[in-house]
Amino acid sequence: MKNQTYTIEQLCELTGFTRRTIRYYVQEGIIAPPAGRGRGGFYYDSHLAILMKIKELQGSGFRLAEIRGLLEAEKDPETHLNRVSSGREVMARYQLMPGVELLVDRSVEEAEQKKIQAIVRVARSILEKEQE
Repeated sequence: MKNQTYTIEQLCELTGFTRRTIRYYVQEGIIAPPAGRGRGGFYYDSHLAILMKIKELQGSGFRLAEIRGLLEAEKDPETHLNRVSSGREVMARYQLMPGVELLVDRSVEEAEQKKIQAIVRVARSILEKEQE
């Protein structure tokens, strides 16, 4: 099966994002740069899928910083540690398994880093045994 390619104009049409927004997402590393250079650059199905996911998450009320964290967690769910901003609090997010996360206040994480890491290891171990 061949991977579909899209121009930036086609992505705009399919997603509702502007060219500027798509280029911003590329610049910020939220989506990969297009293949090719200049006007000959093109995007793949993977770009379209990520943009559609961003659109869906935005529709659900997520902010771009939160979306970035979710996308990064999908790339590397085992070791992902993400700083999440909720109002004035900054939390460290540890993914224990898909659908299970541990949120720790940043000040606690910094003060108790070794203990938090031990808790994460033990929790992952328990959850892995439960799945077997």
